[in-house]
Amino acid sequence: MPKDCNDICEDGHTSTGVYDIYPYGTITSPVRVYCDMDTMGGGWTTIQKRLDGSVSFNRTWTEYKNGFGSPEQNVWVGNDVIHQLTKENSSSLYVSITLQNGTTLYEMYDGFSISDEAGKYLLFFSGPATGTSGDSMLETEFASTDLSGMFFTTPDRDNDGWNEDHCAAHIKRRGGWWFNACY
Repeated sequence: MPKDCNDICEDGHTSTGVYDIYPYGTITSPVRVYCDMDTMGGGWTTIQKRLDGSVSFNRTWTEYKNGFGSPEQNVWVGNDVIHQLTKENSSSLYVSITLQNGTTLYEMYDGFSISDEAGKYLLFFSGPATGTSGDSMLETEFASTDLSGMFFTTPDRDNDGWNEDHCAAHIKRRGGWWFNACY
């Protein structure tokens, strides 16, 4: 039973697409995910994909916990799944953004993990970021934009680092994230 897309890649599957993984280690709990088998040697498990605005990411804590959307299109795989995927090994996070002009930028973060629900899905990075988009989550020039050590926040659960407001409920494009001071 493959735990993640890297296991699937190591088993010889080289086609990018949707696969079943078993992050909980039991045959009765498969999770359908999109596996990127092309980027940097393949084996990347997609935890978030937003291709267009057809799926709202203005969701509740429970929806972010369990996941929503479709792995083929717009998806959040679920915070419980992300925790399972990152809790035991040294995972990396690869963030890719394609601009309207077709240019793709990326940033890779080493040592990525999140805690479980009891820990409010605390975000952790242990290594530096590298890439072409510029680091906007870890070692930024402002302490209010550093997301390492932040709890996950949704419109119905205010766990962000800003005491003056509730980032997930009041920013322009509402939704869950590891907000510091709404950045």
